[in-house]
Amino acid sequence: MLQTYERLLDIVSAIVKWSMLAMASVIFFVICLTVFTRYVLNLVPSWSEEIPRYMLVWITYLGAALCVHYQEHISLDIFFRLLPFRLQRLGHLVLNLMVGVVGGIMVVYGIGMVRHFGEDLMESIPVTNFWLYLAMPVSGALIILYVVLEVWRGIRGLNAPKVHAASDVTAY
Repeated sequence: MLQTYERLLDIVSAIVKWSMLAMASVIFFVICLTVFTRYVLNLVPSWSEEIPRYMLVWITYLGAALCVHYQEHISLDIFFRLLPFRLQRLGHLVLNLMVGVVGGIMVVYGIGMVRHFGEDLMESIPVTNFWLYLAMPVSGALIILYVVLEVWRGIRGLNAPKVHAASDVTAY
């Protein structure tokens, strides 16, 4: 069952990555088009600022969820390394549960924002803000799905904290 869940999340992660790549490509294209139209045609499309901004919001929220999946979110690695192995596992479990709570808050308040502000129109394009505010509950749900996997692994003892060698420390 765990392997099936992991495979499902791997598929979801691949879709999220490709979506983020597509949005970043659209941002690049729109900005290049805007520079061209501004300096060559002396014309600036009204939507040229809004679309990249909203796509950047989506990229940020989806990227936060992927950071949870790849365990790249903020943690107290230096503190955890000082603890005995069993306390490290417990600390990672507590940390994952706290991240899951944040994901839950994002889902609840994100749905509230979608309900309250989703019908408003965007500033320059005839699309509702539903699509902008949907980023928060989607990301929160992804965070919860990823945390469930990590907690499940932690309880079964499959995600033992990484032991860092002295060579893993980088100087800044």
